[in-house]
Amino acid sequence: MNTESYIEDCLRQARPRLNTMLVLMFSEAQLFGQKSQWLASAITLMEPLGFQERATRTALFRLTEHQAIRVERHGRRSLCMLTPATAAAVRAARQRLDIPPARSFAEDWTILVNSGGISAARYTAARKRLLALDYCPLAHNLLARPASYCAGIEGASAAEDHGLASFDVSGTQLAAAMRQPLFGRSEWDLDAADALYREFQQRFQPLRKLLDQHGAISDAQAFAIRLLVSHGYQHCRRADPLLPQELLPASWPAMAAYQTYVALYCRCAGQARRHIQTVTAAAAAPSPAPGVARIRRPLLTSDHVLTA
Repeated sequence: MNTESYIEDCLRQARPRLNTMLVLMFSEAQLFGQKSQWLASAITLMEPLGFQERATRTALFRLTEHQAIRVERHGRRSLCMLTPATAAAVRAARQRLDIPPARSFAEDWTILVNSGGISAARYTAARKRLLALDYCPLAHNLLARPASYCAGIEGASAAEDHGLASFDVSGTQLAAAMRQPLFGRSEWDLDAADALYREFQQRFQPLRKLLDQHGAISDAQAFAIRLLVSHGYQHCRRADPLLPQELLPASWPAMAAYQTYVALYCRCAGQARRHIQTVTAAAAAPSPAPGVARIRRPLLTSDHVLTA
């Protein structure tokens, strides 16, 4: 397997958005102790993913406009970092990804019920947010999540904030309730999630054998793979209704995809860390001595200039 062409194929198939990959890049660097990046290092770190300098500058400017990225000027140089709100949101999302997608009626559950006390518009907005926090839709007006999941991620106040009634029930009670006509399966789009998980496996599973070979990939390629695997698995999880395994087909591929994600994400960590630290250190090197010509490079237009 040619690793370079493999990464190019992954990029062509996944077509990740540059803005999304930039936020992931900054969050990866933060995990390795690099809370900020000079503009030059941000550009260099995105190059293994096929993003050119001009596109990266444009995306950084747009993320700054949307207050996802903060830029500090240091003379002619620009230091970029995630805003605190963006960094916190990315950390929380990564924590949720690290939780295996295996749920069962053998555990206790927290259920949230819309008893009609809030407007339809407010419930629609609340439901969308709660699904993003890994609640599963057991019925149109009922969401649920394992009780153990709530600790340290989202407190019981989430239900109160949204006007929903919260109940702690055993898995046995929930399983019995699921047999009642109140619960319909029409909302569970399993086909879409199943297809995404299998596509993820087909794309990334071969890499597990490749990484068994010493020196098979460069540090830059390990960094790119780590970002691509993270991006691809997040895409799968967003489509997964995260139902209890008793309600899923026996061949449900979620756990296999999760194991591939964890294996690749962790095994690329050492080389990815080294690549980030090398690029960051090079960009942080002292500026040229006085009298040495230095090129100023605009970020986007003459109206909005950000220099490396």
